[in-house]
Amino acid sequence: MPKLIQLANFAKAGINSDLMPWDLPGDFLTEISNVRISRGRLSPFGGEETWATLPVDFKPGYLMNNNANSGSYWIIPGLDAVYVYDGATFSDISSAGGYPGILDESLWQGDMLSRVAVLNHPSHFPEYWPDQNPATLLLPLPWDATNTWADVNESCRIIRTHKQFMFALNLVSNGEEIPDGVRWSAPADINSVPPTWDPLDVTQVAGLTTLGGNGGSIVDGKPLRDAFCVYRKSGISVFDYVGGNFVWQIRHLSTTIGLVSPNSIVEVKGVHYFIGDGDILVNDGNSIESLLHNRLRKRFIANYDADNFRNSYAILNSVASEVWFCIPSSGHVYPNLVYIYNWRDDTWAIRDMPEAPYANYGTEGSAPVTWDDKNTPWDGQQGSWGQRQLSPLDDTLVAVTSPEDVGQSGRLVFLDYSLSNNEVPFDSVIERTGFALEGMNNVTTITRIYPHMRGPGSVYVQVGSQDRAGAPVRWKPEVLYNPDTDRKIDFRTTGELHCFRFRQLNDTSFWELSGIDVEYVNSGVR
Repeated sequence: MPKLIQLANFAKAGINSDLMPWDLPGDFLTEISNVRISRGRLSPFGGEETWATLPVDFKPGYLMNNNANSGSYWIIPGLDAVYVYDGATFSDISSAGGYPGILDESLWQGDMLSRVAVLNHPSHFPEYWPDQNPATLLLPLPWDATNTWADVNESCRIIRTHKQFMFALNLVSNGEEIPDGVRWSAPADINSVPPTWDPLDVTQVAGLTTLGGNGGSIVDGKPLRDAFCVYRKSGISVFDYVGGNFVWQIRHLSTTIGLVSPNSIVEVKGVHYFIGDGDILVNDGNSIESLLHNRLRKRFIANYDADNFRNSYAILNSVASEVWFCIPSSGHVYPNLVYIYNWRDDTWAIRDMPEAPYANYGTEGSAPVTWDDKNTPWDGQQGSWGQRQLSPLDDTLVAVTSPEDVGQSGRLVFLDYSLSNNEVPFDSVIERTGFALEGMNNVTTITRIYPHMRGPGSVYVQVGSQDRAGAPVRWKPEVLYNPDTDRKIDFRTTGELHCFRFRQLNDTSFWELSGIDVEYVNSGVR
């Protein structure tokens, strides 16, 4: 008499490639590629759509989003220029002196202080964009009321904001490198830059310190609730805000765990997710735990390109409750592979991406509307003055790619966009091996499966079996399954362990899979 087992939570827990397949609960996958997991459902997730073509021969190295009252701007620093894109037009906002000393465009980084964008490159001096106007050039960041950072010959590798303060990390002072050095500014007024960075100004609270110890160079820093965490190669220090004349109280959280690259930390609900050396970890300000242990750590270490791993970065996809950890796989200079962690569901997935020096999350943006754009009089306008607001639902993930050769252009591309807009078809794979229907002492024969699936896309489905743990899989020929017209697939495969595979090949069609029902019969006991 056939039996029926319902795998309603099929793949709900995401991928696990660290443990043996036959030791995994039924809600884990053993392989996944270009598939999103959300609310227990699996759907194809890959490809890209070109949003804009960059100016010819421009080599970008970084990307940041600056939401303004009138629109959304994407700032793109590169080898010899800085551009801003408003959704329609690229404008060159490079500072007056240009960037003759910059030889590596990938070292750009920056941050937002209220609505003021601050940019930094270790071979240059910090700059800021004062008024969110594409006609306004970047200006040198003030050191105090009369000097800029360039005037006093001070620079840094990383500049970050926290509350109304700014932090400069991994310093260069009058040509002397201070890799464990930290500066903090006096607090800035809203939508302004700090009045001073001078630690000798007793009327302000700007300061300077070195972290000491054997933690190595500072790699980056990020706010964590009221604190500011400084990440080194082999250490993490926390600047707790205490106010008053002392402003910060410093404690050392770790002397062994560090950060692998700048821009590889994101904050979610009061914790940091970051890329360490051969691991992805979570820091709540008091303890640090691995997110990959007994899940994906072996695969993560095996996948990345050791020579270019320092180009990795992490980005937050708030709407989807995801953190994207982007790494260069073997043979690639810039990230082309994404490990996606859904913090709401505690699941991992993996997808491809176009090789990109950087990607970021923000509002898609469109050019601001001016009076010249309006073709009706004031009395005929709908709505109120200044009402134009951008919704968080307009936010998306954008990557910037480099030109492949001289005379060519890089691109801005959407990574998280409707499948119907994808220009590049992709393959999706969902696979589970080593699944025991009734324990590993029973041999069973699968006769039929019922996918819990909706279209309009179709997938190729395969079922196979293993005679014992570790034995090769005997896959049956795959069958094309259309959820709009089909309700079941007939197979006949016998073994101690069973395997399931769903594939979409070179396509952008949408479908969702939430589970499967498996019909089988007992075939004996071993």
